[in-house]
Amino acid sequence: MNTFKPIKGAYTRKFRPYSYAKNDGVAKEAVSGYLINNGHTILSTEEDYSFDIKSEKNGNTYYSEVEMKRQWFGDWLPSWKEIRIPYRKFKLLNKFKEMNEKDAFFNFYVIRGDMEYAWRIKDYQFTPETVQEIYLSNARRYEYFFHIPYQEAELVQLKEDK
Repeated sequence: MNTFKPIKGAYTRKFRPYSYAKNDGVAKEAVSGYLINNGHTILSTEEDYSFDIKSEKNGNTYYSEVEMKRQWFGDWLPSWKEIRIPYRKFKLLNKFKEMNEKDAFFNFYVIRGDMEYAWRIKDYQFTPETVQEIYLSNARRYEYFFHIPYQEAELVQLKEDK
């Protein structure tokens, strides 16, 4: 089984309670609503330091991780060539692989600031080739991310039109 390893010397952002309080609940709620509207039964959204949402549909189990991208408003800017997922999420990818559940899927949702849309990225799209280190000018440091070309992700509408 191919698993991701910690990167020696890599920066890992510390937990930010304020950001968590502001984003986690609303992100879970937005994606849970989307999943329910698409036939899922939500099994769990409890915080257990694992997957954010566990759901079931047609006998399959779905694990979902959610993350807000507050700087994304309106249409996706084509100059943002890829969607960047913090490398620290490798632990969830490894956990999903280790579970080796039949009929199970893992999706990662990157949610627009207004929670109208999200990019859905499937577990198999995270490969060693997608890992790159970039300089974050606003934080003045380097950090590793999974870089998923946005054309390879699926843009989903979280809220139904009224």
